Amino acid sequence: MKLTAFRIRNFRSIVDSGWQNLSPDNITCLIGQNESGKTSVLEALRDFHSGLISEDVLRSDLSLPEVSCRFAVPEGWLVEHTDNPGPELRELLVNLTHVELTRKWIADLSSVVHVSGEISSYLNSLEDAWKLYLSNVIESLTEEMKAISVLESELFHIENKVHELRAATGGIKLRSIRFLVKRDKQKESADELTAATSEKQLLALRKEKEQKLEALERKKAIKDAGEKWARLNDNYQSALQRNSELTKKLEERHQKLTLLMPDSYENSDQQWTIVLDDFKRSQNECEARLAELEQHIAVTGYLIGGLSEEDSLEKASEAIRSYKSGYNIYVLGARYFELSPVFELFEDFGSLLPNRIDLDDIISGNDQVEGYKAARNFLSLARLDYYFFQQPSSRILKQTIENLNKTLTGNFHEFWQQKIGRSNKIHIQFELEHYNSSFGQKAGKPYLEFWIKDEGERLYPKQRSRGVRWFLSFYMELKASANLKDNQLILLVDEPGVSLHARAQEDVLKVFEDIRDRIQIIYTTHSPHLVEVTKLHRVLAVQRDDMDNLRSATRIIDPLKLSTATSDTLTPLQSFMGIPFTTEGISGKKLNLIVSDSGTFYLLSAVLILGGYRGKVNMIPSVNLSTIPVLCNIIMGWGMDFAVLLFNNTEENRLAEELKLTIFRTEGSHELIIKMPPEYQNAEDLISTLDFKHHFLETREGITVPNSVFVKENAIARNFILSTFLSKVKAGTVSLEDLDEESSANIKTVIEIISALK
Repeated sequence: MKLTAFRIRNFRSIVDSGWQNLSPDNITCLIGQNESGKTSVLEALRDFHSGLISEDVLRSDLSLPEVSCRFAVPEGWLVEHTDNPGPELRELLVNLTHVELTRKWIADLSSVVHVSGEISSYLNSLEDAWKLYLSNVIESLTEEMKAISVLESELFHIENKVHELRAATGGIKLRSIRFLVKRDKQKESADELTAATSEKQLLALRKEKEQKLEALERKKAIKDAGEKWARLNDNYQSALQRNSELTKKLEERHQKLTLLMPDSYENSDQQWTIVLDDFKRSQNECEARLAELEQHIAVTGYLIGGLSEEDSLEKASEAIRSYKSGYNIYVLGARYFELSPVFELFEDFGSLLPNRIDLDDIISGNDQVEGYKAARNFLSLARLDYYFFQQPSSRILKQTIENLNKTLTGNFHEFWQQKIGRSNKIHIQFELEHYNSSFGQKAGKPYLEFWIKDEGERLYPKQRSRGVRWFLSFYMELKASANLKDNQLILLVDEPGVSLHARAQEDVLKVFEDIRDRIQIIYTTHSPHLVEVTKLHRVLAVQRDDMDNLRSATRIIDPLKLSTATSDTLTPLQSFMGIPFTTEGISGKKLNLIVSDSGTFYLLSAVLILGGYRGKVNMIPSVNLSTIPVLCNIIMGWGMDFAVLLFNNTEENRLAEELKLTIFRTEGSHELIIKMPPEYQNAEDLISTLDFKHHFLETREGITVPNSVFVKENAIARNFILSTFLSKVKAGTVSLEDLDEESSANIKTVIEIISALK
């Protein structure tokens, strides 16, 4: 399983990151200012794996976090790792080449992982169908209970009527109808007529009563089921109510801890533990009562259909298996999560190489002893285990260790380019020693001793610089992890190499490149030396919606929209773009054309390519306007041809006057100050607003002011968007035919101006 994207919700400053794709080459870099939320991204991914969070990750509204990860899998992998999925689920799984997993936390800060995406949509559709079925049964049961209530009411009225009839005859002896019929009707007394009528009515009522009783008897099972449903539903609602009350208690606790308020209640840790235990029991009770309630409703549906209780129970079990397909989002989530990669947050100095460590501690796996993790990594790189140290020959053992030290140092030198002094590079080594008699009970027991040497000194790891110790720890951790077979690892690194020299920071990138085929890396940085401008597909920019308000939400910007990030967010990229790599320096064979800054250099370079310019002009970008006079003096001192191209804005107009007075004082030499026409306040104004919106900003937002004004007012990363446009032109994705008439005419004007230079 390979992590391809993530989505983070309600985690510190992140309300909803949206789905963010990772670099396909396994190295993803997060850039942004301090407090923008970069570290929160790494910690959220770590917590997705561990499931452990504390109140300090909660937002002020106490919304509970959700972290989703999308993993790429081979076609057919999901079916292979899902037992008896059933026909419909199998059909879905067989064609899927990715799986989404979401971890969601609940009020007690415990969590559960479930599948999301297409699989959950299918399983939820079954769950929805199941709930609809239960709802229909409840509706039918409600109608049946109403009908039973009507029957019972009618039976009650029949019994009352019988009682009234008997009371009305007042003790007159009722005779049989046959006898009364044979009597002479003229001799019948009023009492006898009344009695005969009453007997007829009573017989009719008795018959009706028997019919009602028979109907009620037929519905006895349904009535019992309805009464049981009412009891079970009341129990479930009571459990929900209890759970809601406990949830409020937990939220009160989270609120206090989130706001760093002292506990105003007399709740000891033990009392708080009781609340947590009650909540867990409440959760389990809710689930158990709901399951019991749903099963009973399913059984009731078949009772209403006329089946016996035994047959109804069997049919209900079949229905549950059919609707739930034997799986739900949590069962499959747990199954796939077991197979997902491990997320590990690299802790600075969490695995420093110790000066020494007992061999027994390594063998026993005593991870509490100082330096255990680093020593384990070291031996993993050396591919050594306990049996190696059982070698009976001391000579062979020492020779093997010496050879290994040379190999390990050689491998380390491939990545660590720094030198001690002019030529000496450090060496890492270990030795097997035994405690002498002065160590008491440890006497005679073996231990490993580590050294970081150079030709001048032999020092313990703790005696070396912070940068050397960090890089060695980092190198061993990553290389050892990459060497583990069948181990899927996603390494999260926060600000790697902050204590390293710029050259050593580039060595960090070399380690990343070396292991990326075996380990995925996601790291944060402020350093321009840890961002490769030629690989911007690796970059995610992280910034707040309002950097002046630390309560504002974090936003993550993907590589295709980096131009929308603020200039401060793109600082690592801007630092590299300050000195374009495409310049050839000062030329003695061409006219050196000085331009005001790197952004202008990028855009004019693109314009020359689009316009098909083939002349002999070498553009040189100044760091800023103030350094242009210095550049002019240097080039003039070297006796080389040059000119200065300036645009029509206040600063550059002022500079033009200064240059005329100080640099270009010779008659006619002021013509080497090339002023662009008045309508061009800056280089980006050479492009129409429509083309600028489409090819530079990649937005639908209209521009009602000059491009240069729009860039300034909206704090757009100018160097970045202009260099990106140059890259598009060089790649052939933007040509002159893609631009409108206004842009094309302006490009023609620029070509004519530069072509006229001698």
